[in-house]
Amino acid sequence: MKKLPTIPEIRHANLRREMGTRPLSVAELARQLEKETSQVGQFAGPTRHKGIGDDMARQIEEVLGLSPYDLDIPATALTLAASAGTYKVDAWPVGIPKGKLPVVGVTAAGAAMDIIDLYQPGTAEEWLDAPGNPTPNAFILKLDGFSMQPKFWSGDKVLIEPSLEWKAGDFVFAKKADHTAGTFKKLIEEDGRLFLFALNEDFKPRIQEIDDTWMIVGKATWRFDQL
Repeated sequence: MKKLPTIPEIRHANLRREMGTRPLSVAELARQLEKETSQVGQFAGPTRHKGIGDDMARQIEEVLGLSPYDLDIPATALTLAASAGTYKVDAWPVGIPKGKLPVVGVTAAGAAMDIIDLYQPGTAEEWLDAPGNPTPNAFILKLDGFSMQPKFWSGDKVLIEPSLEWKAGDFVFAKKADHTAGTFKKLIEEDGRLFLFALNEDFKPRIQEIDDTWMIVGKATWRFDQL
């Protein structure tokens, strides 16, 4: 009989993945949790010496900006177990390439968000391997234009996660309710007001205020660099 990952193994695998993608050290995580580094190292280090309790799991999710119970999603631990040969992952939604996410352009993604469904056949331009353990409804956005140069270039691909909470300072994909196309910008805040900010100083308009006609679809958490 195949051995399934336990809750402590699942939470540890998910936490280590989050720490690796940010990146985030044990010491910095301890500072954010207001705990001793030695205490956090027991459950957040490369080798797990103790499990993450329910209360601590919810606190970690809050400080890392995750959704409640994200640390309990078994996908990362199952992937590690599968690579070790201790478990075979068989379940995957029919019609979706296993372990992959859809790649969509700015216009296609904006239109698809009107029906909140990026997984319909024909919507995606291509499919790429999902990095880490993305949250539900995540997709890969293919950028177009020069507004975010020099950090982002036309053709770059970024992971957008609608399920994650966004905040000022994040790079986000947003669209107007009456527009099919969306836009990828940096989210900034001033005097309690939110704005979409283009990094390229030559792009006009460089700043757009977000009002009730805008919808922030999700924030970017990963960039796919081509070598």
